[in-house]
Amino acid sequence: MNGGGRTTGGAEPARPDESMTVEAQALLPMIWADPQHMAEQLAFFAVRRFGPRAAASVDRRKQRKPEAGDDELALDAIAHGTRMTIVEGAALGGPFVVLMPVSFVAALLSQAQMILEVAALTGHDPRSERRVADLLVLQDVYPSVEEAESALVGVRRHPTGGRGRLPRRTRWSLIVRMAAVLGLTGGGEKRSRLQRVCSTAALTALFAVGMVLPLIWVPALSVLYRNNSLRLGAKAMQYYTPGAAGDRIRNRRGFTRVFRAAGVAAVLRVVALTVVPFAAGAAVALAGVRLVGGFWGTALLVLVVASFLASAVWLLRRRSRRGL
Repeated sequence: MNGGGRTTGGAEPARPDESMTVEAQALLPMIWADPQHMAEQLAFFAVRRFGPRAAASVDRRKQRKPEAGDDELALDAIAHGTRMTIVEGAALGGPFVVLMPVSFVAALLSQAQMILEVAALTGHDPRSERRVADLLVLQDVYPSVEEAESALVGVRRHPTGGRGRLPRRTRWSLIVRMAAVLGLTGGGEKRSRLQRVCSTAALTALFAVGMVLPLIWVPALSVLYRNNSLRLGAKAMQYYTPGAAGDRIRNRRGFTRVFRAAGVAAVLRVVALTVVPFAAGAAVALAGVRLVGGFWGTALLVLVVASFLASAVWLLRRRSRRGL
């Protein structure tokens, strides 16, 4: 777990203003070309593209806070990673579920950069190929670094030709595996079969509701991403600072407080937007307007339409602000 090791081939620092969504779109063809190694391709890409970015980000944090210790800087990095994961991964639902692979990959890349920044702050080179195995272990893809490194031997570094259409079952299987790596369905944690079935069923129900009320999907995913980022950040700190130091960082009240501040603001913004469709439906129905099916039919119709429109405005606003 030291900072040595060769760097990934062809490392290119991403532009600072380039969003995770853009990076996810660049990565997806590689995943489509090598779907059985989805997690491995993501880890290679993250270290290759975001290792330099993580190193530069850590340098900037140290310049902004020259008096801060590594523990405080790590909390800042984790808070920022949590916000990015929520922003990049949660703003989907309804008609935009077709973009779910992009959203999930963007969230995974945000978490990967967070881990790489923690690695850099604890004296490990975020550009080293050894971080690829670290990411796979921290994401519960493999139980140990040795197993991860052994599995990586036969994985292609830059697969090409993945722009064709995948079979529907393969694509859905990849989405399920992405959700598992994100921790939305339990990931590789030691959980009972019943717990995994229940979490998968809950996510499926959320997916179904989100098809009708898209913005319901956003705050729910925000909470899930926040909780999993807390777990992942604590796990990364323990991994890179084993023993008493890692335990102190994990148990610090400030650790939980930082994540609460990072997540609650995003959730509250989206919950406020979620109220809009319900308010519109109630207002039209109470005003005596009857479009279809009487009072309840009109309320439901306006609710669904307003929800779709609100989702469209949300997505377009994100894309315009990101310059996509």
